[in-house]
Amino acid sequence: MGFIKKILFILLLMLSVISNSSSDDKKTSEQLIKEFIFLKKQASNAVSYGSSSKKQLSKGINTDNSPITSNYEKIDCGELSDPILVSFGDLGDDTVECGRVVVPADWSAMNGKTIKLAVYRIPSTSPTPAPDPVVYLAGGPGQSGVSALRIFAKGSAAYLRSRSDVIIIDQRGTGYSEPALFCPEVFTAPVETIALHQACHDRLVSEGVRFADYNSAYNAQDVNAVRQALGYTEWNLYGVSYGTRLALTAMRDLPTGIRSVVLDSVFPVDINSIGSNTPYSVYWAIKQISTNCAADADCSSNIGNIKGVIEDGIMRLSAMPDGNLLAIIYVSALTKLINDPLLADRITTVATGTDAEVKTLIQQTEESLLLPPISTKAPPVVYPFVTPAAQGMFSAVICSEEKPYINLSATPNIASNFREPTQRIINQVGQSEQLLCDIYKVPARDEIETQPVQSDLPTLVLAGTADAITPPTFAIHATETLSHSQYAEFEGLGHGLLGQNECIKQITLDFLNNPNLAADQSCIDSLPQVDYITNIQ
Repeated sequence: MGFIKKILFILLLMLSVISNSSSDDKKTSEQLIKEFIFLKKQASNAVSYGSSSKKQLSKGINTDNSPITSNYEKIDCGELSDPILVSFGDLGDDTVECGRVVVPADWSAMNGKTIKLAVYRIPSTSPTPAPDPVVYLAGGPGQSGVSALRIFAKGSAAYLRSRSDVIIIDQRGTGYSEPALFCPEVFTAPVETIALHQACHDRLVSEGVRFADYNSAYNAQDVNAVRQALGYTEWNLYGVSYGTRLALTAMRDLPTGIRSVVLDSVFPVDINSIGSNTPYSVYWAIKQISTNCAADADCSSNIGNIKGVIEDGIMRLSAMPDGNLLAIIYVSALTKLINDPLLADRITTVATGTDAEVKTLIQQTEESLLLPPISTKAPPVVYPFVTPAAQGMFSAVICSEEKPYINLSATPNIASNFREPTQRIINQVGQSEQLLCDIYKVPARDEIETQPVQSDLPTLVLAGTADAITPPTFAIHATETLSHSQYAEFEGLGHGLLGQNECIKQITLDFLNNPNLAADQSCIDSLPQVDYITNIQ
Protein backbone atom coordinates (compact mmCIF):
# COMPACT_ATOMS: atom_id res chain seq x y z
CA MET A 1 0.00 0.00 0.00
CA GLY A 2 1.08 3.60 -0.52
CA PHE A 3 2.29 5.09 2.78
CA ILE A 4 -0.21 7.93 3.23
CA LYS A 5 -3.00 5.88 1.67
CA LYS A 6 -2.31 3.36 4.45
CA ILE A 7 -2.80 6.05 7.09
CA LEU A 8 -6.03 7.28 5.52
CA PHE A 9 -7.21 3.69 5.22
CA ILE A 10 -6.60 3.12 8.93
CA LEU A 11 -8.57 6.23 9.86
CA LEU A 12 -11.48 5.33 7.60
CA LEU A 13 -11.60 1.89 9.15
CA MET A 14 -11.48 3.36 12.64
CA LEU A 15 -14.25 5.83 11.81
CA SER A 16 -16.30 2.94 10.42
CA VAL A 17 -15.97 1.27 13.83
CA ILE A 18 -14.07 -1.64 12.38
CA SER A 19 -12.16 -2.31 15.55
CA ASN A 20 -10.91 -5.87 15.55
CA SER A 21 -7.31 -4.91 15.01
CA SER A 22 -4.34 -5.97 17.09
CA SER A 23 -0.76 -4.80 17.32
CA ASP A 24 2.04 -6.69 15.61
CA ASP A 25 5.77 -6.66 15.57
CA LYS A 26 8.79 -6.68 13.28
CA LYS A 27 12.62 -6.21 13.63
CA THR A 28 16.04 -4.62 15.12
CA SER A 29 19.94 -3.70 14.88
CA GLU A 30 23.41 -4.49 16.17
CA GLN A 31 22.92 -2.77 19.54
CA LEU A 32 19.78 -4.87 20.09
CA ILE A 33 21.42 -8.23 19.43
CA LYS A 34 21.33 -8.99 23.14
CA GLU A 35 17.56 -8.60 23.13
CA PHE A 36 17.35 -11.59 20.87
CA ILE A 37 19.10 -13.77 23.46
CA PHE A 38 15.73 -14.23 25.11
CA LEU A 39 14.45 -15.76 21.87
CA LYS A 40 13.88 -19.40 22.51
CA LYS A 41 16.65 -21.48 21.02
CA GLN A 42 14.13 -23.42 19.06
CA ALA A 43 16.67 -25.74 17.52
CA SER A 44 14.94 -28.68 19.12
CA ASN A 45 11.68 -27.60 17.50
CA ALA A 46 13.31 -26.33 14.34
CA VAL A 47 12.56 -27.82 10.99
CA SER A 48 15.35 -30.22 10.18
CA TYR A 49 16.39 -31.04 6.69
CA GLY A 50 19.13 -32.89 4.96
CA SER A 51 19.79 -35.91 2.82
CA SER A 52 20.29 -38.11 5.86
CA SER A 53 17.46 -36.82 8.07
CA LYS A 54 13.71 -37.10 8.05
CA LYS A 55 12.07 -33.79 7.21
CA GLN A 56 8.99 -32.17 8.61
CA LEU A 57 7.36 -30.48 5.65
CA SER A 58 4.37 -28.35 4.83
CA LYS A 59 1.25 -30.18 3.74
CA GLY A 60 1.08 -31.00 0.06
CA ILE A 61 4.85 -31.00 -0.53
CA ASN A 62 6.01 -33.21 -3.37
CA THR A 63 9.59 -34.32 -2.64
CA ASP A 64 9.93 -36.44 -5.78
CA ASN A 65 12.68 -34.82 -7.83
CA SER A 66 11.42 -36.26 -11.09
CA PRO A 67 10.01 -33.61 -13.46
CA ILE A 68 6.39 -32.89 -12.60
CA THR A 69 5.80 -29.87 -14.84
CA SER A 70 5.49 -29.32 -18.52
CA ASN A 71 8.73 -28.48 -20.27
CA TYR A 72 9.94 -24.92 -20.38
CA GLU A 73 8.33 -23.16 -23.33
CA LYS A 74 10.40 -20.38 -24.82
CA ILE A 75 8.15 -17.59 -26.12
CA ASP A 76 8.51 -14.16 -27.64
CA CYS A 77 8.78 -11.57 -24.86
CA GLY A 78 6.09 -9.57 -26.65
CA GLU A 79 3.60 -12.27 -25.67
CA LEU A 80 4.15 -11.37 -22.03
CA SER A 81 3.84 -7.62 -22.47
CA ASP A 82 2.84 -4.89 -24.84
CA PRO A 83 6.07 -4.32 -26.86
CA ILE A 84 5.32 -0.58 -27.03
CA LEU A 85 4.35 0.04 -23.41
CA VAL A 86 6.82 -2.40 -21.85
CA SER A 87 9.69 -2.95 -24.23
CA PHE A 88 12.45 -5.47 -23.64
CA GLY A 89 14.15 -4.42 -26.87
CA ASP A 90 16.18 -1.59 -25.37
CA LEU A 91 18.07 -4.14 -23.33
CA GLY A 92 19.85 -5.34 -26.46
CA ASP A 93 19.58 -8.34 -28.71
CA ASP A 94 19.56 -11.68 -26.92
CA THR A 95 19.75 -9.99 -23.51
CA VAL A 96 16.52 -11.53 -22.26
CA GLU A 97 14.92 -14.86 -23.05
CA CYS A 98 11.27 -15.22 -22.00
CA GLY A 99 9.30 -18.36 -21.36
CA ARG A 100 6.62 -20.12 -19.39
CA VAL A 101 6.49 -23.10 -17.06
CA VAL A 102 3.12 -24.63 -16.16
CA VAL A 103 2.67 -25.84 -12.57
CA PRO A 104 -0.26 -27.19 -10.55
CA ALA A 105 -2.32 -24.57 -8.77
CA ASP A 106 -2.70 -27.01 -5.89
CA TRP A 107 0.44 -29.06 -5.33
CA SER A 108 -1.51 -31.56 -3.22
CA ALA A 109 -3.89 -32.29 -6.14
CA MET A 110 -1.80 -32.01 -9.28
CA ASN A 111 -4.54 -33.05 -11.70
CA GLY A 112 -6.57 -29.87 -11.26
CA LYS A 113 -6.12 -26.25 -12.28
CA THR A 114 -2.74 -24.96 -13.40
CA ILE A 115 -0.76 -21.75 -13.13
CA LYS A 116 1.45 -20.38 -15.89
CA LEU A 117 4.68 -18.97 -14.47
CA ALA A 118 6.51 -16.29 -16.45
CA VAL A 119 10.26 -16.94 -16.50
CA TYR A 120 13.10 -14.74 -17.75
CA ARG A 121 16.62 -15.92 -18.49
CA ILE A 122 19.37 -13.29 -18.72
CA PRO A 123 22.53 -14.87 -20.19
CA SER A 124 25.91 -14.50 -18.57
CA THR A 125 28.40 -12.02 -19.99
CA SER A 126 31.25 -14.45 -19.26
CA PRO A 127 32.75 -16.47 -22.13
CA THR A 128 32.90 -19.39 -19.68
CA PRO A 129 29.87 -19.00 -17.40
CA ALA A 130 29.38 -21.13 -14.32
CA PRO A 131 26.80 -23.88 -14.87
CA ASP A 132 24.77 -22.86 -11.81
CA PRO A 133 22.75 -19.67 -12.36
CA VAL A 134 21.44 -17.22 -9.78
CA VAL A 135 17.64 -17.18 -9.46
CA TYR A 136 16.07 -14.00 -8.10
CA LEU A 137 13.16 -14.29 -5.65
CA ALA A 138 11.31 -10.98 -5.31
CA GLY A 139 9.78 -9.62 -2.12
CA GLY A 140 6.30 -8.57 -1.12
CA PRO A 141 4.77 -11.04 -0.96
CA GLY A 142 3.30 -10.12 -4.33
CA GLN A 143 6.09 -8.13 -5.98
CA SER A 144 6.73 -8.87 -9.63
CA GLY A 145 10.08 -10.39 -10.49
CA VAL A 146 9.97 -8.79 -13.94
CA SER A 147 10.02 -5.31 -12.38
CA ALA A 148 13.68 -5.96 -11.47
CA LEU A 149 14.63 -7.24 -14.92
CA ARG A 150 16.44 -4.10 -16.01
CA ILE A 151 18.68 -3.88 -12.97
CA PHE A 152 19.79 -7.47 -13.57
CA ALA A 153 20.23 -6.96 -17.30
CA LYS A 154 22.06 -3.64 -17.28
CA GLY A 155 21.76 -2.04 -13.85
CA SER A 156 23.21 -2.41 -10.36
CA ALA A 157 22.67 -6.19 -10.24
CA ALA A 158 24.18 -6.91 -13.66
CA TYR A 159 27.47 -7.83 -11.95
CA LEU A 160 25.93 -11.24 -11.21
CA ARG A 161 25.97 -11.97 -14.94
CA SER A 162 29.77 -11.91 -14.85
CA ARG A 163 29.75 -15.44 -13.39
CA SER A 164 26.55 -17.08 -14.63
CA ASP A 165 23.11 -16.72 -16.13
CA VAL A 166 20.46 -14.96 -14.03
CA ILE A 167 16.93 -16.36 -13.82
CA ILE A 168 13.93 -14.26 -12.78
CA ILE A 169 10.58 -15.83 -11.93
CA ASP A 170 7.28 -14.03 -11.65
CA GLN A 171 6.03 -15.96 -8.64
CA ARG A 172 2.51 -17.38 -8.69
CA GLY A 173 -0.06 -14.59 -8.55
CA THR A 174 2.40 -11.90 -9.65
CA GLY A 175 3.83 -10.12 -12.68
CA TYR A 176 3.01 -11.76 -16.02
CA SER A 177 2.27 -15.14 -14.50
CA GLU A 178 -1.32 -16.26 -14.99
CA PRO A 179 -3.44 -15.59 -13.09
CA ALA A 180 -1.97 -12.41 -11.58
CA LEU A 181 -3.79 -11.22 -8.47
CA PHE A 182 -3.61 -7.45 -8.94
CA CYS A 183 -6.22 -5.15 -7.42
CA PRO A 184 -6.84 -2.16 -9.74
CA GLU A 185 -9.95 -1.45 -7.69
CA VAL A 186 -7.57 -0.40 -4.91
CA PHE A 187 -4.51 1.15 -6.55
CA THR A 188 -6.44 3.33 -8.99
CA ALA A 189 -8.55 4.87 -6.22
CA PRO A 190 -7.61 8.20 -4.59
CA VAL A 191 -8.33 6.76 -1.14
CA GLU A 192 -8.03 3.13 -0.06
CA THR A 193 -11.10 1.63 1.63
CA ILE A 194 -12.18 -1.75 2.92
CA ALA A 195 -14.95 -1.84 0.30
CA LEU A 196 -12.41 -1.62 -2.53
CA HIS A 197 -10.44 -4.55 -1.13
CA GLN A 198 -13.67 -6.52 -0.82
CA ALA A 199 -14.50 -5.74 -4.46
CA CYS A 200 -11.11 -6.99 -5.63
CA HIS A 201 -11.39 -10.15 -3.54
CA ASP A 202 -14.87 -10.88 -4.89
CA ARG A 203 -13.80 -10.32 -8.50
CA LEU A 204 -10.82 -12.67 -8.18
CA VAL A 205 -13.03 -15.34 -6.61
CA SER A 206 -15.50 -14.98 -9.47
CA GLU A 207 -12.59 -15.53 -11.86
CA GLY A 208 -11.84 -18.87 -10.23
CA VAL A 209 -8.99 -17.89 -7.90
CA ARG A 210 -8.64 -20.08 -4.81
CA PHE A 211 -6.55 -18.07 -2.35
CA ALA A 212 -5.50 -21.18 -0.43
CA ASP A 213 -3.30 -22.03 -3.43
CA TYR A 214 -1.16 -18.94 -2.91
CA ASN A 215 1.35 -19.62 -0.14
CA SER A 216 5.09 -19.92 0.40
CA ALA A 217 5.18 -23.73 0.40
CA TYR A 218 3.55 -23.97 -3.05
CA ASN A 219 5.67 -21.04 -4.18
CA ALA A 220 8.81 -23.00 -3.21
CA GLN A 221 7.50 -26.00 -5.15
CA ASP A 222 7.22 -23.73 -8.18
CA VAL A 223 10.84 -22.60 -7.83
CA ASN A 224 12.01 -26.21 -7.82
CA ALA A 225 9.78 -27.00 -10.80
CA VAL A 226 11.26 -24.13 -12.81
CA ARG A 227 14.78 -25.41 -12.09
CA GLN A 228 13.81 -28.84 -13.38
CA ALA A 229 12.04 -27.45 -16.43
CA LEU A 230 15.05 -25.31 -17.38
CA GLY A 231 17.33 -28.31 -17.01
CA TYR A 232 19.63 -27.06 -14.26
CA THR A 233 21.12 -29.64 -11.90
CA GLU A 234 21.58 -26.95 -9.26
CA TRP A 235 21.38 -23.20 -8.85
CA ASN A 236 21.80 -20.41 -6.32
CA LEU A 237 18.87 -18.61 -4.70
CA TYR A 238 18.99 -14.84 -4.16
CA GLY A 239 16.02 -13.69 -2.09
CA VAL A 240 15.18 -10.14 -0.99
CA SER A 241 12.71 -9.40 1.85
CA TYR A 242 9.78 -11.84 1.44
CA GLY A 243 12.00 -13.54 -1.14
CA THR A 244 14.22 -14.60 1.79
CA ARG A 245 11.24 -16.28 3.45
CA LEU A 246 10.54 -18.06 0.17
CA ALA A 247 14.20 -19.10 -0.06
CA LEU A 248 14.14 -20.38 3.53
CA THR A 249 10.98 -22.35 2.73
CA ALA A 250 12.72 -23.92 -0.27
CA MET A 251 15.75 -24.74 1.92
CA ARG A 252 13.41 -26.44 4.37
CA ASP A 253 11.12 -28.32 1.99
CA LEU A 254 13.12 -28.91 -1.22
CA PRO A 255 16.87 -28.47 -0.62
CA THR A 256 17.94 -30.73 -3.49
CA GLY A 257 19.26 -28.63 -6.36
CA ILE A 258 20.13 -25.62 -4.21
CA ARG A 259 23.88 -24.98 -4.34
CA SER A 260 23.89 -21.86 -2.14
CA VAL A 261 21.61 -19.10 -0.89
CA VAL A 262 21.89 -15.32 -0.47
CA LEU A 263 19.39 -13.90 2.04
CA ASP A 264 19.17 -10.13 1.58
CA SER A 265 17.06 -8.27 4.20
CA VAL A 266 15.86 -11.35 6.00
CA PHE A 267 12.27 -12.11 7.02
CA PRO A 268 12.65 -15.34 9.04
CA VAL A 269 9.88 -17.91 8.94
CA ASP A 270 9.39 -17.87 12.71
CA ILE A 271 8.99 -14.10 12.96
CA ASN A 272 5.36 -13.49 12.13
CA SER A 273 3.96 -10.04 11.41
CA ILE A 274 1.65 -8.35 8.97
CA GLY A 275 2.93 -5.84 6.45
CA SER A 276 6.13 -3.81 6.41
CA ASN A 277 5.04 -0.92 8.64
CA THR A 278 4.43 -2.32 12.12
CA PRO A 279 4.68 -1.10 15.72
CA TYR A 280 7.90 -3.05 16.18
CA SER A 281 9.49 -1.46 13.11
CA VAL A 282 8.81 1.98 14.62
CA TYR A 283 10.19 1.05 18.04
CA TRP A 284 13.29 -0.41 16.41
CA ALA A 285 13.77 2.61 14.14
CA ILE A 286 13.75 4.98 17.11
CA LYS A 287 16.33 2.83 18.89
CA GLN A 288 18.55 2.77 15.80
CA ILE A 289 18.25 6.54 15.36
CA SER A 290 19.37 6.85 19.00
CA THR A 291 22.34 4.58 18.28
CA ASN A 292 23.30 6.64 15.22
CA CYS A 293 23.05 9.92 17.12
CA ALA A 294 25.13 8.65 20.03
CA ALA A 295 27.88 7.63 17.59
CA ASP A 296 27.79 11.04 15.84
CA ALA A 297 29.77 13.71 17.74
CA ASP A 298 27.68 16.66 16.50
CA CYS A 299 24.34 14.93 17.09
CA SER A 300 25.23 13.63 20.54
CA SER A 301 26.57 17.01 21.70
CA ASN A 302 23.88 19.21 20.13
CA ILE A 303 20.84 17.01 20.78
CA GLY A 304 21.82 14.46 23.39
CA ASN A 305 18.97 12.06 24.17
CA ILE A 306 17.33 12.03 20.75
CA LYS A 307 14.89 9.27 21.80
CA GLY A 308 13.50 11.65 24.41
CA VAL A 309 13.25 14.44 21.81
CA ILE A 310 11.31 12.10 19.49
CA GLU A 311 8.88 11.22 22.27
CA ASP A 312 8.45 14.90 23.13
CA GLY A 313 7.54 15.49 19.47
CA ILE A 314 5.00 12.67 19.50
CA MET A 315 3.29 14.15 22.58
CA ARG A 316 3.27 17.61 21.00
CA LEU A 317 1.73 16.36 17.75
CA SER A 318 -0.89 14.34 19.63
CA ALA A 319 -2.12 17.52 21.33
CA MET A 320 -2.62 19.40 18.05
CA PRO A 321 -5.82 19.37 15.93
CA ASP A 322 -5.85 16.07 14.00
CA GLY A 323 -2.98 15.16 16.28
CA ASN A 324 -3.53 11.40 16.17
CA LEU A 325 -3.09 11.35 12.38
CA LEU A 326 -0.11 13.72 12.50
CA ALA A 327 1.63 11.59 15.12
CA ILE A 328 1.05 8.36 13.16
CA ILE A 329 2.44 9.97 10.01
CA TYR A 330 5.46 11.16 11.99
CA VAL A 331 6.40 7.86 13.64
CA SER A 332 5.79 5.91 10.43
CA ALA A 333 8.06 8.28 8.52
CA LEU A 334 10.88 7.65 11.01
CA THR A 335 11.16 4.05 9.75
CA LYS A 336 11.95 5.32 6.25
CA LEU A 337 14.33 8.15 7.18
CA ILE A 338 16.86 6.46 9.49
CA ASN A 339 19.83 7.33 7.27
CA ASP A 340 18.59 10.78 6.19
CA PRO A 341 21.30 13.37 7.08
CA LEU A 342 18.57 15.93 7.91
CA LEU A 343 16.62 13.61 10.20
CA ALA A 344 18.02 14.85 13.52
CA ASP A 345 17.24 18.46 12.63
CA ARG A 346 13.70 17.51 11.59
CA ILE A 347 13.20 15.64 14.87
CA THR A 348 14.24 18.75 16.77
CA THR A 349 11.84 20.90 14.73
CA VAL A 350 8.90 18.64 15.55
CA ALA A 351 9.68 18.85 19.26
CA THR A 352 10.67 22.53 19.60
CA GLY A 353 9.79 24.43 16.41
CA THR A 354 6.87 26.79 15.95
CA ASP A 355 3.45 25.37 15.06
CA ALA A 356 3.84 26.73 11.55
CA GLU A 357 7.22 25.04 11.14
CA VAL A 358 5.87 21.74 12.38
CA LYS A 359 2.83 21.77 10.09
CA THR A 360 5.01 22.65 7.09
CA LEU A 361 7.43 19.83 7.90
CA ILE A 362 4.67 17.22 8.30
CA GLN A 363 3.09 18.36 5.03
CA GLN A 364 6.42 18.07 3.22
CA THR A 365 6.97 14.61 4.68
CA GLU A 366 3.49 13.59 3.64
CA GLU A 367 4.03 14.78 0.07
CA SER A 368 7.46 13.14 -0.25
CA LEU A 369 6.15 9.73 0.83
CA LEU A 370 2.80 9.83 -0.95
CA LEU A 371 2.29 7.39 -3.79
CA PRO A 372 -0.35 8.88 -6.11
CA PRO A 373 -3.07 6.60 -7.47
CA ILE A 374 -2.44 4.95 -10.82
CA SER A 375 -4.61 6.12 -13.69
CA THR A 376 -7.76 4.10 -14.24
CA LYS A 377 -6.77 4.11 -17.92
CA ALA A 378 -3.54 2.20 -17.23
CA PRO A 379 -3.75 -1.15 -19.05
CA PRO A 380 -3.12 -4.36 -17.08
CA VAL A 381 0.11 -4.90 -19.03
CA VAL A 382 1.83 -2.18 -16.99
CA TYR A 383 0.63 -3.36 -13.55
CA PRO A 384 3.82 -5.37 -12.80
CA PHE A 385 5.87 -2.20 -13.19
CA VAL A 386 3.67 0.44 -11.56
CA THR A 387 2.24 -1.31 -8.50
CA PRO A 388 4.14 -2.26 -5.32
CA ALA A 389 2.61 -5.74 -5.23
CA ALA A 390 -0.24 -7.95 -6.37
CA GLN A 391 -2.56 -7.34 -3.41
CA GLY A 392 -4.37 -10.67 -3.74
CA MET A 393 -1.12 -12.61 -3.46
CA PHE A 394 0.03 -10.42 -0.57
CA SER A 395 -3.17 -10.99 1.38
CA ALA A 396 -3.30 -14.73 0.67
CA VAL A 397 0.20 -15.29 2.08
CA ILE A 398 -0.03 -12.90 5.01
CA CYS A 399 -3.44 -14.10 6.11
CA SER A 400 -2.57 -17.80 5.99
CA GLU A 401 1.00 -17.74 7.33
CA GLU A 402 1.32 -14.61 9.50
CA LYS A 403 -1.99 -13.48 10.97
CA PRO A 404 -2.89 -16.86 12.54
CA TYR A 405 0.43 -17.02 14.38
CA ILE A 406 1.09 -13.44 15.47
CA ASN A 407 1.14 -14.49 19.12
CA LEU A 408 3.72 -17.19 18.37
CA SER A 409 6.20 -14.83 16.72
CA ALA A 410 9.80 -14.84 17.90
CA THR A 411 9.90 -11.03 17.81
CA PRO A 412 11.03 -9.47 21.11
CA ASN A 413 8.93 -6.95 23.02
CA ILE A 414 10.73 -3.61 23.35
CA ALA A 415 7.68 -1.37 23.81
CA SER A 416 8.15 -1.17 27.58
CA ASN A 417 11.15 1.11 27.05
CA PHE A 418 8.84 3.85 25.72
CA ARG A 419 6.40 6.26 27.34
CA GLU A 420 2.72 5.31 27.44
CA PRO A 421 1.62 8.13 25.04
CA THR A 422 4.30 6.97 22.59
CA GLN A 423 3.08 3.37 22.80
CA ARG A 424 -0.52 4.47 22.24
CA ILE A 425 0.42 6.14 18.95
CA ILE A 426 2.87 3.51 17.72
CA ASN A 427 0.51 0.63 18.44
CA GLN A 428 -1.92 2.09 15.88
CA VAL A 429 0.63 1.66 13.07
CA GLY A 430 0.05 -1.10 10.54
CA GLN A 431 -3.49 -2.07 11.46
CA SER A 432 -4.91 -2.01 7.94
CA GLU A 433 -3.31 -5.25 6.70
CA GLN A 434 -4.66 -7.11 9.73
CA LEU A 435 -8.20 -6.13 8.77
CA LEU A 436 -7.70 -7.42 5.23
CA CYS A 437 -7.69 -10.94 6.63
CA ASP A 438 -11.34 -10.50 7.60
CA ILE A 439 -12.00 -10.28 3.87
CA TYR A 440 -9.73 -13.02 2.58
CA LYS A 441 -10.42 -15.64 5.29
CA VAL A 442 -7.66 -17.92 3.98
CA PRO A 443 -7.21 -21.14 5.98
CA ALA A 444 -4.17 -21.08 8.26
CA ARG A 445 -1.11 -22.95 7.01
CA ASP A 446 0.70 -25.51 9.15
CA GLU A 447 2.30 -24.42 12.41
CA ILE A 448 5.60 -25.21 10.73
CA GLU A 449 5.38 -21.56 9.65
CA THR A 450 6.09 -20.60 13.29
CA GLN A 451 9.37 -22.53 13.49
CA PRO A 452 12.88 -21.47 12.44
CA VAL A 453 14.36 -23.15 9.42
CA GLN A 454 17.37 -25.34 10.16
CA SER A 455 19.73 -25.96 7.27
CA ASP A 456 23.38 -26.62 6.50
CA LEU A 457 23.24 -25.20 2.98
CA PRO A 458 25.91 -22.52 2.38
CA THR A 459 24.17 -19.20 3.06
CA LEU A 460 25.23 -15.56 2.88
CA VAL A 461 23.07 -13.33 5.09
CA LEU A 462 23.03 -9.58 4.37
CA ALA A 463 21.56 -6.74 6.47
CA GLY A 464 21.58 -2.94 6.57
CA THR A 465 21.46 -0.89 9.76
CA ALA A 466 18.91 1.55 8.28
CA ASP A 467 16.41 -1.22 7.50
CA ALA A 468 13.41 -0.98 9.81
CA ILE A 469 11.39 -3.47 7.74
CA THR A 470 13.78 -6.38 8.28
CA PRO A 471 16.43 -5.12 10.73
CA PRO A 472 19.81 -6.78 11.27
CA THR A 473 18.74 -8.73 14.33
CA PHE A 474 16.22 -10.57 12.16
CA ALA A 475 19.14 -11.67 10.01
CA ILE A 476 21.24 -12.60 13.03
CA HIS A 477 18.35 -14.60 14.43
CA ALA A 478 18.06 -16.55 11.17
CA THR A 479 21.73 -17.49 11.24
CA GLU A 480 21.29 -19.24 14.60
CA THR A 481 19.80 -22.26 12.85
CA LEU A 482 21.72 -21.98 9.58
CA SER A 483 24.87 -23.88 10.49
CA HIS A 484 26.79 -23.05 7.30
CA SER A 485 26.00 -19.32 7.15
CA GLN A 486 28.07 -16.14 7.15
CA TYR A 487 26.74 -12.70 8.06
CA ALA A 488 27.58 -9.27 6.62
CA GLU A 489 26.14 -6.01 8.00
CA PHE A 490 26.28 -2.66 6.20
CA GLU A 491 26.16 0.63 8.08
CA GLY A 492 23.53 3.12 7.00
CA LEU A 493 21.99 1.01 4.23
CA GLY A 494 18.28 0.28 4.08
CA HIS A 495 15.95 -2.44 2.87
CA GLY A 496 17.14 -4.48 -0.11
CA LEU A 497 20.93 -4.37 -0.53
CA LEU A 498 21.12 -5.93 -4.01
CA GLY A 499 24.09 -4.30 -5.77
CA GLN A 500 23.90 -1.08 -3.72
CA ASN A 501 27.67 -0.63 -3.62
CA GLU A 502 30.91 -2.27 -4.77
CA CYS A 503 31.52 -3.81 -1.36
CA ILE A 504 28.21 -5.71 -1.45
CA LYS A 505 28.95 -6.85 -5.00
CA GLN A 506 32.43 -8.11 -4.09
CA ILE A 507 31.24 -10.02 -1.00
CA THR A 508 28.35 -11.58 -2.90
CA LEU A 509 30.53 -12.69 -5.82
CA ASP A 510 33.19 -14.06 -3.46
CA PHE A 511 30.51 -16.13 -1.77
CA LEU A 512 28.92 -17.38 -4.99
CA ASN A 513 32.30 -18.38 -6.41
CA ASN A 514 33.29 -20.24 -3.22
CA PRO A 515 30.26 -20.68 -0.94
CA ASN A 516 32.17 -23.00 1.39
CA LEU A 517 34.77 -20.33 2.18
CA ALA A 518 34.37 -17.15 4.20
CA ALA A 519 33.97 -14.16 1.89
CA ASP A 520 36.42 -11.28 2.32
CA GLN A 521 34.48 -8.58 4.22
CA SER A 522 37.35 -6.13 4.79
CA CYS A 523 35.71 -3.57 2.49
CA ILE A 524 32.97 -3.02 5.10
CA ASP A 525 35.45 -1.19 7.35
CA SER A 526 35.82 1.64 4.83
CA LEU A 527 32.10 2.30 4.36
CA PRO A 528 30.80 5.67 5.65
CA GLN A 529 28.83 5.96 8.88
CA VAL A 530 25.45 7.68 9.21
CA ASP A 531 26.08 11.42 9.64
CA TYR A 532 23.24 13.56 10.99
CA ILE A 533 23.45 17.31 10.30
CA THR A 534 22.37 19.49 13.22
CA ASN A 535 21.98 23.23 13.86
CA ILE A 536 20.86 24.01 10.31
CA GLN A 537 20.28 27.75 9.96
